[in-house]
Amino acid sequence: MPKDEFDFEDPFELNGMAFMTHEDTTNDMAETFIEEFMRMGYGHKQVLALFRNPHYLGPHMALEKRGEPFIRDLITEVFARWGKVVTWPEPCDNRREETHTPAAAPENPSLVTSAATVEMDSAATDPMGAPIPKLNL
Repeated sequence: MPKDEFDFEDPFELNGMAFMTHEDTTNDMAETFIEEFMRMGYGHKQVLALFRNPHYLGPHMALEKRGEPFIRDLITEVFARWGKVVTWPEPCDNRREETHTPAAAPENPSLVTSAATVEMDSAATDPMGAPIPKLNL
């Protein structure tokens, strides 16, 4: 069968499903995305880049609903569960907010493990660090 045709009988064809629920599952969904990509070898900055990229609909929706500080804290929690230390650059206005430091985290005053202030990069990158081209449509 040619690849451009969809076969509903093919058991190996990828099918997406939507399940309607009365409860908000955004937090669980975001946590699952973080753990999945962390286990594939992505670093914490690459995972955050996934959430910032609007082409990744699920992670981006979670970022839009909960905000970047929540996603950064969730990335820190999931990575800490697996024994990985996450350090975020200090916010640009030098204010210190609440930090979440895993037990094995080194003491470094220039790094915090949680972000209350978001510093957006002017150059967007994909999860692997390559620059994303700006499209003028």
